[in-house]
Amino acid sequence: MLIKLHLYCGLFTSFYILAFGISSLVLNHGLNFDKKEVTNTYDRKVEVDQTLEDDKLAENVRDQLGLMGWLPRWQMRRDSQSFSFTTEHLAKTNRLHLDLESGNVQIEEMPKGFMATLHGLHFFNGKIPNAPFFLKTWIVYQWLSLAVLLISLILGLWLWLKFSYQSWELYFFSGLFIFSIILMSLI
Repeated sequence: MLIKLHLYCGLFTSFYILAFGISSLVLNHGLNFDKKEVTNTYDRKVEVDQTLEDDKLAENVRDQLGLMGWLPRWQMRRDSQSFSFTTEHLAKTNRLHLDLESGNVQIEEMPKGFMATLHGLHFFNGKIPNAPFFLKTWIVYQWLSLAVLLISLILGLWLWLKFSYQSWELYFFSGLFIFSIILMSLI
């Protein structure tokens, strides 16, 4: 029973451990997987309230179009005829060009790719503006995985102590673990 529980705990947390490990490698080695090419362009029409400030206008247009993502203020450009901004989320960047007079919006989609999305999960807290509910559950999965991982580690150590016939293994691997932690903190 306990061995099966230990196995299922490991299977439950395996995706999280792999995703966190790969995204850590990408983060620490400065690899850039973001794709910059536009894959789709389309036009829509929205209602424009020209009295709104740039950030509120961008939120209004994003909400009318049903897009999700953050709105970086440093990428907003406005003149008397047009307003340009982007929406960013883990998997995609959208560039939007709004004609302030007609309300026509040209949207350019730029998917980031699988590795960039996986890298984005490293810091993701489940809070993307206008995101569907299932994306908001990532933080629950994250904390649940950490709790199950801790339980699995404790259970694994207890099973190892109970069924191990050679105590040198415990001392050797414990020492190796502590040595690796000290080595990583010094690097």
